[in-house]
Parts: sequence; C-alpha cells; structure tokens
Amino acid sequence: MELISAVDLDIKQRIKLISQSIEKNKFNGTDLMDLSRDCLSSFADIDIIHEILDLGHLKSVAQNMSEKNFTKPWFSLLYQLIEQSNYNVGYLLRQRSKRYEGNVAFKLAKKGNLRSLTYDGLWQLVLEVGRSISQLDINQEKTTIGILSNNQLNGVLVDLACLSFGHRVVPLPLNATPHHIKYILQHAEITHLFLGGKIGNKIWSEVSKELPITTISLDNVEKLKESIGWDQFLELGDRASYFDVNERLASVDIRDTQSIMYTSGTTDNPKGITFNQLNIISKRFSRALALPDIGSSDVFLCYLPLYHTFGRYFELMGSIFWGATYSFAESPAFNSLLNDFKIIKPTIFISIPKRWVQLYEMLDNNLELDSEDSLVIEKKLSDITGGSLKWGLSAAGYLDPDTFMFFQKHGIQLLSGYGMTEATGGITMTPPNDYQPESVGKALPGIKLKLAEDGELCLKGPYVTKGYFKEDDSEVFIDEWFHTQDIFREKDKHYYIVDRKKDIYKNTRGQTIAPQKIENLFQDFESIKSVFLVGDGKEFNTVLIYPNYNADRIDVDPGKVNEVRDLHSSMILSVNSFLSPFERIVNYVLINRDFSKEKGELTPKGTFIRKKILENFENIIAPLYEKNYLSLHHENKEVRIPNWIIREIGTLKSNINWDGQTLSIDNRSRSLLLNWVKDRIHLGDYSYSYCNDTLDLNSLIQAPNLWLGNFGFTNFVGSTVFRLKETKVFDELKIDQAISNKKFDENTKQNNTQTVLFDIHNAVRMFLEGDLSSFHILQDIIDKRLGNWSTVIVDTIINFRDHQNTTFRIKLIETIAPLVSGELFMELLKNAYTFHRKKDSTRGFTFSINRTNDDHFFSLLKYLKRVKKNIKSVKAIEQEFIKTLLLLVADFGILHPTRFIWARSELVSWQSNKVPKPLYSTGLKAYYSLLKGFRSWIGQSSNIGVDRDTGEEYHWKDIIMFDDNIRHKYRATLLKAISETSLIKESIFIFSKSSLIDLNEIPREGIWITHLGNRNHKKIFRLIVKTRNFGKHNLVINLNEDLKKDSFNDETIWLIKMGSGFKKKPLSENFGGYWPEYNLYTEEYIQGETLDRYLKRNEKDINDKVRVDRWQMRWLHFIWNGIQAYQEFWGRSNLERSIQPPSPDNLIIPQHDYKTGTRIISISDIKLVKSFAEHFLSLYTEFIVVTEEKYSGLRHMSDWEVIFTATIQALKIDEGRKVLEKLKSEFQDKDVRKKCQLTGLTTKRIDQFLDEIYNLGVLTKPVVFAALRYERWLDLNPEATIQAKSAILQDLYKDYDLNGLLDEYPETRVRFFMMTCFKESDQPLFNEFKSIIKDMRKDVISPWSLQERISNIQLSLELNDEEKFFLARMLFPNVDSADYIELVATTHGQEARLNLVSQTECKDGKLYRIRPPFLPKEIAKFHNLLTESALSVTFTSTHEFLLAFNSRNRLVGGLYWKSMKSNRIHLEWVIIRKKYQKIELSKRIMTDFFKRMKHEEIALITVGFYAQEFFSKYGFKIEKQHGGMVKRLS
Repeated sequence: MELISAVDLDIKQRIKLISQSIEKNKFNGTDLMDLSRDCLSSFADIDIIHEILDLGHLKSVAQNMSEKNFTKPWFSLLYQLIEQSNYNVGYLLRQRSKRYEGNVAFKLAKKGNLRSLTYDGLWQLVLEVGRSISQLDINQEKTTIGILSNNQLNGVLVDLACLSFGHRVVPLPLNATPHHIKYILQHAEITHLFLGGKIGNKIWSEVSKELPITTISLDNVEKLKESIGWDQFLELGDRASYFDVNERLASVDIRDTQSIMYTSGTTDNPKGITFNQLNIISKRFSRALALPDIGSSDVFLCYLPLYHTFGRYFELMGSIFWGATYSFAESPAFNSLLNDFKIIKPTIFISIPKRWVQLYEMLDNNLELDSEDSLVIEKKLSDITGGSLKWGLSAAGYLDPDTFMFFQKHGIQLLSGYGMTEATGGITMTPPNDYQPESVGKALPGIKLKLAEDGELCLKGPYVTKGYFKEDDSEVFIDEWFHTQDIFREKDKHYYIVDRKKDIYKNTRGQTIAPQKIENLFQDFESIKSVFLVGDGKEFNTVLIYPNYNADRIDVDPGKVNEVRDLHSSMILSVNSFLSPFERIVNYVLINRDFSKEKGELTPKGTFIRKKILENFENIIAPLYEKNYLSLHHENKEVRIPNWIIREIGTLKSNINWDGQTLSIDNRSRSLLLNWVKDRIHLGDYSYSYCNDTLDLNSLIQAPNLWLGNFGFTNFVGSTVFRLKETKVFDELKIDQAISNKKFDENTKQNNTQTVLFDIHNAVRMFLEGDLSSFHILQDIIDKRLGNWSTVIVDTIINFRDHQNTTFRIKLIETIAPLVSGELFMELLKNAYTFHRKKDSTRGFTFSINRTNDDHFFSLLKYLKRVKKNIKSVKAIEQEFIKTLLLLVADFGILHPTRFIWARSELVSWQSNKVPKPLYSTGLKAYYSLLKGFRSWIGQSSNIGVDRDTGEEYHWKDIIMFDDNIRHKYRATLLKAISETSLIKESIFIFSKSSLIDLNEIPREGIWITHLGNRNHKKIFRLIVKTRNFGKHNLVINLNEDLKKDSFNDETIWLIKMGSGFKKKPLSENFGGYWPEYNLYTEEYIQGETLDRYLKRNEKDINDKVRVDRWQMRWLHFIWNGIQAYQEFWGRSNLERSIQPPSPDNLIIPQHDYKTGTRIISISDIKLVKSFAEHFLSLYTEFIVVTEEKYSGLRHMSDWEVIFTATIQALKIDEGRKVLEKLKSEFQDKDVRKKCQLTGLTTKRIDQFLDEIYNLGVLTKPVVFAALRYERWLDLNPEATIQAKSAILQDLYKDYDLNGLLDEYPETRVRFFMMTCFKESDQPLFNEFKSIIKDMRKDVISPWSLQERISNIQLSLELNDEEKFFLARMLFPNVDSADYIELVATTHGQEARLNLVSQTECKDGKLYRIRPPFLPKEIAKFHNLLTESALSVTFTSTHEFLLAFNSRNRLVGGLYWKSMKSNRIHLEWVIIRKKYQKIELSKRIMTDFFKRMKHEEIALITVGFYAQEFFSKYGFKIEKQHGGMVKRLS
C-alpha cells in the first residue's frame, strides 16, 4: 500500500479546492502560485506536481494570471515545476486523454473520407506505436528515428510516441534537396526512417543507395518494396514482452536531446537544432500565457508543415496542449482554404501574408470597403472565414499594417510575430488588442531579449535550443545569449525588424465537421422545418428532423410511414451528394415537436443551444447509434444478423446461437449451416471464398447474385428477401460451389409465386440440379418479365457457368445471350467449348445463335481478327474453336442477311496461304454454307411480272434495254444470267443493304445496260435499274472473256477482301455476287473520274501560277489519300502483295480534302512485295515524282513524313511502326540504302518520325487539313470573335470527322486545338497538352476523361479568357459552337468537380442555363417540382441530375437518372414547369442530356413505358428485354 505524507495530503486537498474554484469561476491565481511554491519547497510527489501543471493549461487559469499581471512569476514557477517533476510530452498526452477523452483531437481526411480521432483514441494509438518503436532498438545501442513525410496522422503518431517515450526523433524537411536529405540522414545518425507520401518516397529512392537505414512506410498504399509496411510495423509491438508505460515515461530525461530539427540550408549544409523536453513543454505554457483566451473549444485550421516549428510546435503541440482540435487543410491553395473555412469553421488560422491579402482583395471585389457599413463588412468577412475565426497570425513575410488593422477592426485578432527554429518557434508576438504598425510584437513570456550594439537581437530562455547538433555554435552562442543575426529596433517593448535574414514560415493541410454548414443545406427543403445534426464524438453523423407537413407543395399523408420515410430519405441522400464521405448522414429520426426557446434549446436569436438539445433528445438520439444487427462470435470470426431478419423469423436475439458450425434458433427447427475454414465459408447450400473475419448477412441479402438458388440460406432468412427492390454489390464474397441439395421450404414457395426474384431463385436451383426446364423459366423471365433484373441474372449465372454438363453450359449461354455483352459472350462460349473438348473430344459442339445479337457477332469477329494476326502460334485446341466460330459466322450471316457482307468478308479473309489448311478448309466450307443460306433466303427471282396498271404479264426480256454498243452475243449471255439467277435481287440488296427487289418491282424497260469497256480480259457492263418504289440502282457486271478460271476466282476473292467488312470501309467497288456457271460477277458502280483524268482535265488550271497555292493543297490531299489507299491494300494482303505501278490512273479520290472514300479502280495488277524499300520507293517515284514531272504546276508538296503517316493510318499504329522498323532494317544493304538516300529517305528521318509519334501522337491527315483550313479562314477574318472561331472549329471538326479518329488516335482533339486556337499560347500550356497526349498514348487517360487535367491546368496556369473559353470546348466536344458554355468548379465535400454550364435560347427568345445542381437546395426545388406534378419520387445515392434555370436562376425543369452499368443509365423522369412547356425547352434539355451522356461514353439509355410518344420523338424504341424503351447512343 502506497503511503502519502501529511504534506502531500494537504497539497492534494488544496488542489481539489482550487479545481472546484476554477469550475465555479471563483479562481484566485494567488492561491495556485502559493500552492506551487509549497510543492517546490516540499519536493512534493511528481504526480501531485503534474496535477498542478494540468491545471496550468486551463484557459481560465491563464486568463486570471494575465489579468492580475502574474504572467512572469507564474511562468517561472511553471518552469520549476516542469523541471522538478520531469514533466514531458508523454505525461501531457496522458493527462489530455483523461481530461478530454471524448473530445476530438484530430480531424483527418483521405481520398474524400474523413474520420475523427478523440484524445483517448490518440493516446491509445501513441501507446501502440510506442510499443512497436521499442522493438526497433533491441539490437542497437542507440536508435534515432527519422520522419520523411507529408502531413499525415501516422507521422504525427510516430513523432508523439518518440517524444513521449524518449526516442530521439528527427523530422526531415520535404522541401530540402536530395543532397541535403542525405546529409541530414547521415549527420543525425538516423537508424530508422519513416516514409510517407509520394515526395517522401521519391526522395528516399534518390538518396537510399548505400545508406544502412531501416525504412518503415507510414501508409501501406504507397509503400516501397524494401520498406516495412505500417501494419507490419505495428505488429512488432506484439513482441514486446514488457512495456510498462509508467516506467517508460519516468525514464525520459527532459534535459536530453529529444529532437533535432534542421534548418533549410541554402549554400551550406543544413544545421541540426537540438530540442529537449524542457524546450518543448515550457514553450507551450509560454504561448498559452501569451494567448490566455485560447482553450479546449478552439479549432485550428492548419496547413504549415510538421517539419517546421510553427506547424509542429505552435499548431500540433499547441492544439494538444490546449485540448483543442487540430484540422488539416485540404490544400494551401486559396480557393481550397476558402472551402475549408466554411467546412471547418476554425477559431484560429496561421498563415503567410499572401492569404490575408487575398482575403482582403476578395472583400474589396465584393464590397465598397471605403464606404460600406462596418457591420456589413464584418458579416461578409465572417461568412467567408466560416463564422468562428477569432485569431489569426501572419508570419514569414511582410504584411501591410493597413491590412492588419482592417481585420482587427472587423472581428479577427490578426497578430504579428517573429520566431526562429532555435527558439522552438515564436520569440515575439503582438499582444491581443495591442497592435503597433510594423511591430512584430513583444517578447513572449519566459524569454529574455536584448539588442547588441549593432542592433542584432539576442535571446535566451528555457525554450531556446542548447545548441546545434555536432556543430560549433560559438559564433551564435556568446555568453549564453543566442544571436539571431537579425537586426531590430525596440520601442515601448515592441520590437521592429529592420533587416530580416531568414524566411522561417512555410505551409500544408487538414479539416473537420461543421454542423451548421450541413444543417444549412436543408434550408430549402419545404418538407423539412427544422434539422439538427448529431455526431460530436460519434462514429457517424445523424440528424433530428422536424417535418413540415403543412408545406403547400408536399402532398404526403403523415400516416403513411413508408411515403414519409422515402421523402425524407431522398432529401438526406441529395444533401449527402454534396458532402465528403466523413460528413455524410447515416441515419435520421423524425421528431414530434420542434426545438423551442421555452425548453432552453434556442437562443433569443433562434440559434441552437446544442448541448441542451443533445440533453433533451438523448433518448431519441441513443437508438440512432445502436447496432441494427446482432453480432455472434466464434473464435476470431463474427456473423452479423440484421434486426429485421430476426423480426422476420419471429424470435429474440437471445434465442439465436452460432457454434462455429451451425446458426440455430432455440426451440425452432430452423437452422443454417455456417462454418469458416480459413478463407472459405460454407453457408447454406453454397461454399464461398471470403478473406474477412466478419460476415454481414444484410450485405449478402442485398447482393442476390450470391444467394439465388441457395435454399438453405433463403429457408433460414425467410421469404422477405424475395421482395428486394434495390441491389448492392458485395465484391468481397465469391461463390465457389454448391455443396448440398436442400429442398424448398413450402411456405417460402407459396408466399412468392408471383415474385420474379423467386422464379429466378427457383430456376437457378433447377439448373444446378440438372433440370432442363430451368432454361424455359429463365427464357420466359428474360423475354417477358425482366424488369430491372438483367444484371442480377447475369451476375448470378456467371457464378455457375462451370456446370459439369456440357449441354447445360451451352444452353445457359443460349438462354441468357440477350443479356450479356459481346465480350462476356465470347468468354462464356470459349469456356464452354474448351470444357466440351476436354470432356468428350469425339462429339461435335453445337450452339444455336438464334438469341444472339450484333454485339455478340461483333465480338466474335473481333476475336477472329485478333487470333488471325498470330495464327501461327495458335494451339490445336484453339484452332478447333476457331473452326466452330467460322461456322457460327456463317450461321449468323444466314440468320441476319443484313450482316451477310460482314460475314462473307470475314470468311473470305481466312482463304489465305498463311492460314493453316484445316482452318482454310473450314473457312471455305463456312463461306459456301453462308452463300447457300443467303441465296436460299434471297430466293430465285420471279420469271413473270404483272403490270400494275394494265394487268399484263411481262418477263425479264421485256424490262431490259440494251445499249447499241453491246453485241448480240453478250446480250444473250446477260439476259440468260439475269433471268435464271437472283443476280439483280441479290446485288441490289447487298449494295442498298435493305432493298429486296423482284421482277414485279421493276417496270417495263426498267433496266438499261451499256458496255463500259474492256479491262484485264473482262467485258464491263453497267446496269441502271429503275424500280417502282425503291428508286434507281447502279451496278456493274464483269463478264470473263479469256481469263483463267482460277485467276477469275482469285479476283473475286480479292474484291471481297477489299470491299466492306466489319469496321472496314471499301477500298474498291463493293463486291456483289459471283456466278461461275455464267462466268461473271457483279460490283457496285462508283461514279467519278480517276485522279489522272481529273488532273488532265485541269492541266491548264494546274499550270496557272496564280492558282499555285490552291493546287499545292489539292495535290497534298491527293498524295495523302492515294498513298493511304495503296498502303491499305498492302495491309489487307498481309504485306504480301501490292498494286504495281501505284499510279493516279487507278484511283478515284474525292476532290474535297474533308471527304473520305478513295477507291482503287482495278486490283488486277497485283504483284508480290519482295522488298519493303522497293515498295516504298515505288510509292514515292511512281505516284509522286512521275506525276509531278507530268504536271509541272504540281509543286513538291509532300515528303516522306506524309508517306509514313499515310502508312500508319492505313496499317494502324502498332503494325505501322513495325513496318517502318522493318523498312529501316533493309538499309543495311548498301544498294538499298543508296537508292533510298537519293530520295531523302534515311534511318534518321524514320527515327525522328517515330519519336514524334511517341511524344505527340500521329498527326493525321484530317487534323492537318482541318488546321490548315482554320489558318486560311483566320487570315481572311483576322478580327473574328471567339464565338466565330468556335463555330468554324466546330464545323471543321465535324467536316473532317475528327471524332471518328479518337479510338485509334486519342490525341486527335488535343492536337487539333493545339494547332488552331491554342497555336499562339505560351509554352507551359503546350507542355501540359504534350503531357496529356503522352498519357493518352499510354491509355492512362481517355479523350473523354480530361476533366481533372483541364481543372489542374486552370488552377496552375495563368490563362486568358480566350484560352479558358476554348479549354471548355476542348473538354466538351459535343457542345454546339453557337452554345454559350462555361466551366464552373464546385465542391462536393473535399472533391472538386468541373461542371459544364450551357446556355440555350428557346422559342420565347429568352436564355436558359442547363447544368447539374450546384447545391442541395436546387435538388430540393427539383423534388418540389416533381411532387407538384403528382409524381412519386425517391432519390437515391446513385441518382444524377440535369436542371434548367431561367435568367433569374429560377428552376424551370430538369431530368434525373441513375447508372445501371458502366455504359448504361436509366432515365427516371423529365419534368418542365407548366409555364415553360411550349417553348421547346424539353427538346433543349434532352439534346444537352444526350451530348453529355455521349461525353460520358454511355451507350444505352433506358426509360419506362410512360410517355412513349414523347420519348419516341428522341429515338427511343421499345425493347422488352430492357423492361421499357431504349435509346442507343452511337
């Protein structure tokens, strides 16, 4: 038993009396000072002294001592008490954890999530970190801890743990050079380094070589490979067999060097300034006495770095000393700090002068400061700074005295000061209410100052460093006085700096919860009269709501509980969308009375008395924080059962048991298998993979794809689960397999016969049990009753796709095909095929494509094209799979005749000598099968037609008119072929893609045939077919004269390859059909003259010197298109053959440079390509040089870079690069190199081109010509407005179809804008664009996700108005040029968003703005608008909004939607206020909405079956599988 002396008992009794007097505001400072002297003289127990020191930090004590002018003697006594009792940071922290245990010590945010840390929680974490640090020095004589990190909690914990338990700690300045960091690491003898943040890790990576330092990561996310992870570090504490906190605290010598902080060296190495506990602790009491009105209720907004004294000691240690709250600023940027002021509502803010100047200028811009009423200015300033700011300090630079006085006159005590690291921070400070212009204040308590003869300020005192670490400090410490090297003057105890030599203060981040700000977000919801936020010291926020049932626009019956809850849930969710995750409201309760003054809950002004409200509503608030689930534990595992399930079962929590194997209910037959085996859970009938130790059954229920078919589970939880409306993802849990065959609970079946979810549940189980009728049920649901369950069905089925029966796998894919994407379809199909082959390779694989669609077909074609590129490396089993796919291609082409051309093109592409014979044969077989099926569908043409007017019959011979230039021999052949085949019918359908023409559709004399000429042993005939209802059609018949049959056959194959295909434009005339029995084939007729004829026709114009510029551009266009066409042919031949010579007389090129559609006339002159160099040289000489020699007016406009780019565009980037590298490799041959060099073709030129592609992407022809046209237009319109410039840019962008290039060349839009509207911009902006292009090429960002980068550009660069204007248009390409748009940054919690605001003019001639909501009140008004129209709506967290406002910013309409999948959304409602319904506002909103969704890469928009006439006007069509109408965005 511990004995207490009589003296100590007396002192303890006196301490108790003084504590009571403090609580009653009757404190007398003299009593405490007398008591302190007695403690010192009697050498009282250190615990007693620590109690006095604890009283010494209180605000009321500091105020009393200051009022009675006891500051100097009181500080002297405090210093002696600290010294005698060995009082250190650890004792201080422990005291604060006891006194302020539930108070918030820190508010910290990360990636939008914020959590609070109480003082008790802080102490517990410091203990945990301290225990782990103690294990670091087991094998070392001395441990020195370094911290190289941005401001973060874990770094603070390490710092505080070291200060608490006596480990030397060194914060390293992040802004130091790597050289200086390395010096500090070695100089300070750091043994263990804690790393945090990207900068810290980067610096360490640069300096770590040969440094024998153990590194620990402060965060696991950015952990370096060689570092100990944070979690791993904390586990070290588990090894501590003995860690007595009292012994550790007592062992700390407050005179030993506890910490070293390094000055930022400029020319010399940094100096290490030593600190002991006396320095640190005494400074805190000094600062508290200097600022006696600061206390535990204060909140710091801090951005100064923790490796500097003001950030570490004043802000961090100061807030802990006072028991206040330390809030990290999100960013030092001014706009961010403005947001932090509003959210955090700080009482204290320390900053560099610039921020105070910016605040002043902001007020100056909004008010007439010279004449405005003082109260108005004060209110405006209060609003800007959060409403609570009382104290400010301007440091690290000069601030105009007028600015100081301005803030002091308007409610903020803005103080000046001077400090140095050597003095643990501050040395002087402006006393409150005693500012003197230009003064840096008076000396802080406890420090002595003097001016040397030259005016140098000298100082000494308990918180001045004892010296530099391992440095000679004799020059600065002279006779115990520290010489600052700064020149001062002194007047009336105020110090004035004359020549400052050091820049001491810097910057960084933080934040907290602001109740009033959140409550204010509800002010415009008419259904809510009062709202009160609860959450101080709680895990999450809740609100008390007093509803306004009398609101005019709210038509909700208070007796309908569900309607009332849905209404207010919508309100809360809309508010939450504007809050950071840590601020969001998790629960709420509707109270039955409003807050009142009579009950002491409101001030006379009507503001909340928060403490009284919390007290009065305690019984209502408490249940909001009760667990809504039952926790059952077994060993280290936990199962959470939601209360509603327990109610559904009809039992008590106490009756439910879990023995680690079975979840059971006392006195009930109901039970559930639930056992954990490592990372697997057996739950009901399924086995799951799960890596967590806690299973929440509520999360599982909300993810039906994880329990559908699990009878064991559903029989236990009851039938309510089948009434689920909204689903959520539960990614952590994965189904492994079904493990039992439990049957249905009959009650469950009877209660859910009408529930779609139950039918899916039943079908899944039947599927697992091998019942084929399961597919009939699933198909019926998908085709007739799908609703919003498509995702659930797909996700559920995916879990069981590995059925052991091949037939079931195949039937499953066939059944759910309408719901799955093309990529998933191919994955499932390949999986099923592989399983089938392994299980029984003798049986054929049969798959019905009847329920497949274009998406599946496209993915199938993509797969075939991909494997074809590497066909030689394809394994045998995949070759068999390819055979199956080729047959499926034929099947699809037969089933869907409009896809015949694509199917034919793909199958013909497999007829190549590079394709293995088995695949060649299958491709040929599939091709003939496709052709047969297609012609069977086309059907034989009728031989007899009936004239609709006369009723007379007629035949083919009656409708065909032959030109006189056709000999009778050929007339007979052509008539026979047309009469006996489906030649006309088939060809016209293929060319028109839709028209099915028979003899009856063609009037008498409706076909005219003429002989075009002879080409390559063929007679060429043109047919013009006139129809009754389908217009005119042109086609060509090629009749073989004396070409060998094989050659003629090959020609048809090449024509198909060069024609249209999947994502492939025709390179020659589209091929129609081939009839070998008649020795002819058909082609599409292409009008136009060859390039050579065009040049001949315009030869005079070409040679006209006046028109040189015009023809230079045209010739460049012809070269680029012509080379690209010939290179594309080369590519489609697998780089084996080319057309020789590549001359202009074999091309039809559109005359306008913005048009596409270059065609090769004849592909008969095909030759093998033996050398890449020869091939490229032939393009240069035969096409360019020869033509330029022929037409002297065509100047040499093109060089090799154009040929390179045309090659890249023809072959695509990857293949094009390989070709250019191969071309370069042929330069090793001396003769080849010499030939090429004569034309200017060199390896250096190729390398430069490839480098430019890497850095800036491909400068495609459309971009070049669009930019040239813009320049030409600008030359003609030098005074054009930015709106006119925008209009021409938009026109050019569309004319040249630059949007169509983005998939292959994502940099297109940025490059186009760089070459046009940003051409004259400064280099920093160009550098940003280059960085964006590089990231696009690396697939880091897409052309549709530039918001963050553009936002950063706007924040980091000085841009003019025109640059901002065009940045908005570059970001949103779908905006019309005539539309006024702007980018507006809004903050949603800690997330900044860049919003597009568009302005449009409606039929009433007025302007309207269309934009997302900027505030919750706008969502509230939209909700009111919906309810006014008697629409029942419930907003959820997945909803997004687009609203329309008139010129007075009044909401007049809008729409809202929710995301279903990554590329699909569901449009809920569109509403326009009645007054605005006939001015085409809905059209403007819908058009704007579609543009925005395209920008978001949304492919599919669904709506319900309401307002079908309205939505059909905007392209929506009924698709039952999606449960409503659908619009596909192309």
